[in-house]
Amino acid sequence: MVGLESQLLQEFPATPEGQRNYLKRLKEIITDVNDGIGFCYWGGEWISYKGATATNGSTWENQALWSFNERAQPAIEVFSD
Repeated sequence: MVGLESQLLQEFPATPEGQRNYLKRLKEIITDVNDGIGFCYWGGEWISYKGATATNGSTWENQALWSFNERAQPAIEVFSD
């Protein structure tokens, strides 16, 4: 779970666009490796749920591919390229 500023890479802010850009860069790196065959995004079905007041849902919500409104985050685009 990403929760501290010190856990972030400066070029990938904790925003929907930062998440997308991180996954896009990861995909580029793997594609450039001779034997790179892909990557898995663990918990891609997780949905953000009511933030810090959640009693169920994902504790990793800030890495979910789905918003609090059950809409796909921009990062989902990386999997269709």
